[in-house]
Amino acid sequence: MIFREKKAVLNQMEIKKMSKWTKNISIGGVFLCVAVFSLWVQGPLLAQQKPDAKENKDIVEELSTEMVGEEASRLLARINRTRAHFKRYDDKIKGASDEDRSVIKLQVFALQQQLMGDVHQLGDALLVQETKQKSPELRQQVEGLFAKIVPSLWSHINGLDNEIDVIRATRVKASTDERLTIEDKVFSLDQHLNRMFELGLSHIENMKKIGMDTLKVKENFARLLTERSEQLSGRIMLASDRVSTLTARTKVSPDDTEAAKLLAGVNKNLAMNTASMTLILGVMDTLELDTDVYRSQLIEVTRDITSGGLGTGVIVTLIGRVLERAGSWFLESGPGFLVRLLLFSGILLIFSVAKRLVRRGLDRILNASTLNLSQLAHHMIVSMVSNLVMILGLLIALSQLGISLGPLLAGLGVAGFIIGFALQDTLSNFASGVMILLYRPYDVDDLIDVGGISGKVAKMNLVSTSILTLDNQMIVIPNNKIWGDVIINITAQDIRRVDMVFGIGYSDDVSKAERVLNDILSSHQKVIKEPEPMVRLHTLGASSVDFIVRPWTKVDDYWDVYWEVTRAVKIRFDAENISIPFPQQDVHLYPEKEAAPSLK
Repeated sequence: MIFREKKAVLNQMEIKKMSKWTKNISIGGVFLCVAVFSLWVQGPLLAQQKPDAKENKDIVEELSTEMVGEEASRLLARINRTRAHFKRYDDKIKGASDEDRSVIKLQVFALQQQLMGDVHQLGDALLVQETKQKSPELRQQVEGLFAKIVPSLWSHINGLDNEIDVIRATRVKASTDERLTIEDKVFSLDQHLNRMFELGLSHIENMKKIGMDTLKVKENFARLLTERSEQLSGRIMLASDRVSTLTARTKVSPDDTEAAKLLAGVNKNLAMNTASMTLILGVMDTLELDTDVYRSQLIEVTRDITSGGLGTGVIVTLIGRVLERAGSWFLESGPGFLVRLLLFSGILLIFSVAKRLVRRGLDRILNASTLNLSQLAHHMIVSMVSNLVMILGLLIALSQLGISLGPLLAGLGVAGFIIGFALQDTLSNFASGVMILLYRPYDVDDLIDVGGISGKVAKMNLVSTSILTLDNQMIVIPNNKIWGDVIINITAQDIRRVDMVFGIGYSDDVSKAERVLNDILSSHQKVIKEPEPMVRLHTLGASSVDFIVRPWTKVDDYWDVYWEVTRAVKIRFDAENISIPFPQQDVHLYPEKEAAPSLK
């Protein structure tokens, strides 16, 4: 079926006069194909004759239909007809134009595949025939045909290989555009050559299927495969080096159109060779030949572990190559690299010590200055300057390793722009942190209430503020939430007023209660005299007469005054028989009126 489809495609190509790339295929391949196939179709059964009705019956007439079978008879007759076609093409090519020669060459190749397909089918027909009746004459003829195909295949493979080398040699003096055209020609011939290797493997398998000895044939075929794989290996290495060179050239000169064209051609050449190598290695694997070295090379070039397979031998080969390269690099560049590494470490160590010295010196300078900076700003400046010193040291150390700082800084700038665009909320927090440092609404250790959270400021950076709540929870709040909300700094002033409310009963002496409250405040050590404490009758509540009590104290003593004054009020009120009423409610009960007598 494959051969018939190929023939149909080629016939259609003949009608369309083929594509332009076929014009340049060498005519030498045509004569080689015709000569080779003329040889192995000769013999007692395929003697050269003019293509007439008698020729088509030569093979069939030697064996009766009963002995050969209908399928074998049909195939033998078609083989005779194919031989006649070869003869006609041999005559027709003389004096033909370049385009016609290209078409004839493709037709000859199609006939080659058809003829091999017919011979292989003849082998299958032989096996079918022998299940019914032994046919030594047919077997002898079939094995003779199989044997004659082998040398023609090897000769055709060598011929195509030589033709590819000749065309490749013309690239040396060719222009850039001509090189691309040459690569197209090489690609076409290379595909043809790969197909011949596939046909060779198929032929050997069919020889084995009909019971022929294939040992010597396999040895010759293995030799051709090994030569082909070694050749492709060298081409892949050369193409890979050219790709690296041209890629570097295009990076230096992006407008170099010639380099871009050459790079495209070399990439195509590399892809063609790697594809051919993959196909050849598949054929070698079928014949159980060693392919580990070539597969490891495929993985190195394509960077695709699936392209070469991961057999044990491939892995060992890859590891060996890595170790070999590592050893070679260490011998050549190792001492210099160790010196640079020591220099790198020494620079980092020096700047690390410099960072600590700068931190200490700047801390002392800011403490002794009259700038009156907040602790947050103080810590922020010290931290930023010391970190900048360390970053400078890191850049200098990297330059000693051979890393160019220009592209690195440019890359950091571009990355900073992209990151800044992506982290807009973070930048908002940064801006809010700067505003907090400038306007100083709070400082470290201040007790603040922001966003519904009360606690002591533990630390702050340009992005967030950490607050330690009164129950010892650490809460981190983004700066933009703090700056965009109400900020209550409870400890911003030195003194603070304590607001309390105490109630007495309506039957108690108001003046006595007022004297008692004033006496408690005046006798308390932590209640300051100025501003003067306040005790006033405030409201007449539903169940009590309420006094407001507002002493002043230092910020640190706020809760001590609150708790101690509350305790003292309870003790003194009890001692002075002043009641502290609790909420109560009077309930009045009224007798129910007698119901009126009902009328019946």
